Amino acid sequence: MKKYVPIVLDNNENINMELDKVELVYGIEGVFMNSECTNAYIPVIDKYVPIIKSQENRFFIPAHNEIDWKYANENGIRINQVVAPYFYGKGEESVRDDVETQKRHSVIAVIKHSEEDKYLCLDCKGRTCRSFVLGGIENGETAEEAAIREVKEETGYTDLEITYKSPISLINHFYAGYKGVNRYAKLDIVFGRLRTDKNIGISQNEAKKHIVKWVEKYELNEFISVDNNKYALDILLNGDKPYIKDGIVINSNNLNDMPSEKARKVIGDKLM
Repeated sequence: MKKYVPIVLDNNENINMELDKVELVYGIEGVFMNSECTNAYIPVIDKYVPIIKSQENRFFIPAHNEIDWKYANENGIRINQVVAPYFYGKGEESVRDDVETQKRHSVIAVIKHSEEDKYLCLDCKGRTCRSFVLGGIENGETAEEAAIREVKEETGYTDLEITYKSPISLINHFYAGYKGVNRYAKLDIVFGRLRTDKNIGISQNEAKKHIVKWVEKYELNEFISVDNNKYALDILLNGDKPYIKDGIVINSNNLNDMPSEKARKVIGDKLM
């Protein structure tokens, strides 16, 4: 049975757009259509979206469709992610029912050496956690600003630049034994490089937590032990790409934090 999504164009014309996949309804970036209009209102998600001129009529989801990803990058169109890869703690990091869960916004910083093909990494003491530099984003900070601050605090390097931020963020849900709480964190991923080797050193407290290491690019696959950091590593090695699998819904109002499978059903029920 075909499903159609009602759309109201900004000239008050009403149309129905055929829908072949329920997941295309939520979090769309815009609508591909031949129209003189510039916006479309979609009642089922109570949202206005831009119209993108094309030879076809369909929803536009560049964060989750390879063709749309390519089109967006070639034409400077914003990429709005609505399904995030979901990483769930394993073993000692499995989520616990007897402790509170804290939401957090964090950043993974992939930083290249100023002259060598090496990357700045941390080897945590007392637990198996080998990663790029990562840490929380404080109120008012951008992911880029947080990355620069975390690199300074955790490694002592101060002269760096952030050159790229992935449009794909991750959800990391785990038990943080070192804090005694569950963490439900949205992770942004940024990439950058040192300009110089200027280093002011780190505090004794930071030195107790981890060892700072420069790891050759070809050794990163073996070194990195954290699954969400492996996602960042894949971007480094193979380039960024849209996320086309199931995960956790973000940037979608009342659908936020739902598994995407459940969100599809919620939207599908509205279209029945």
